[in-house]
Amino acid sequence: MSIQKEDVYETEDFPEDDENLRKDELQESKDVERIHLDVDSALKRFKGRILSADKVDFSDSIKRKRYPGYGCGAYVFEVLGSESEEVETNEQKFERIRCELSELYDSLQNQENEDEKVVSSVNSEEVMAMLETLKAIQIKKPITDKSIEETKTSLANIIHGSNLDAEYAFMDARLKRIEDFIGASGVTDEMSKNINRMPIYEIVDDLHMRIQLLNPTHVDALYSRINQVLIKLQKVEEKKQERGDTEFEEKVDKLYEMMMKWDTVCVTLPSAVRRMNNLQKLHEQAQQFNAKLSQLVGTRVHLAKIIEGEQMAMFDFRHQTYDALKKLGNDIEKLEERLQAISK
Repeated sequence: MSIQKEDVYETEDFPEDDENLRKDELQESKDVERIHLDVDSALKRFKGRILSADKVDFSDSIKRKRYPGYGCGAYVFEVLGSESEEVETNEQKFERIRCELSELYDSLQNQENEDEKVVSSVNSEEVMAMLETLKAIQIKKPITDKSIEETKTSLANIIHGSNLDAEYAFMDARLKRIEDFIGASGVTDEMSKNINRMPIYEIVDDLHMRIQLLNPTHVDALYSRINQVLIKLQKVEEKKQERGDTEFEEKVDKLYEMMMKWDTVCVTLPSAVRRMNNLQKLHEQAQQFNAKLSQLVGTRVHLAKIIEGEQMAMFDFRHQTYDALKKLGNDIEKLEERLQAISK
């Protein structure tokens, strides 16, 4: 027995240490908040966006400059605050404006799809025009003052046009309210009713077009055109009359020939009708005779079956009667023999 070594006792009552391993318990902190993420929406939102870790700096150095984090090639995830000393680059500005316009366009499309009657001065077509203008700008090429001025003027024109469209829509709504308030219940003339149903700006446009038509130069041109049209119409009517006369005569000749062919048919028609009536009566009598004949055949077959059954019954009766008489004769003979034997 060794004194310097530890005493080791082996027994089968307890398991080994490696079989009794305890799993580490997960301790959840109250400061950690679990958030449910939708994978499909995340994939749609961040599709085609790449994170870049080239200029990452998470060091603890003390400096006023903001630490650069992960960068991306297609989207600006952080908006530079007022306290930051860094200046937003042209690419970042361009991407931010493009993303905001695309989000605005998507929200407008969703409103249109949901059929929400929301009065807004923003139009989806104008937003699409701005997006097309931004797509036409190439950031990679050097930006000149001329291109910047052209972009500014195009955007200003789009915004000015959107404001004008909004004002036109607002004025149109006010005019419709005024028209509804005035009404056209007391108007008896049909033309006046149609005019009252039209918006005022359409009536003004119609009157403007009519006033322009009253210009002497336009009137002379219209008068000459009307005369040319009248001459052409007269020529067309003359040609129609000539063609109409010839066509009418041809139709009359065809009708006369057809009537001459049908004269003989009309003479023989009464006799043919009488024959058809007689034939119809004969056909009806033949149908009645056929029905009665079929009934007679059926009764004949039925009687034949009854007679056959009675013959079979008569044959059976005859056979049974013969057997009974034969048996009766045998019994009589036996009885006579017994009587003779008794008499002896």
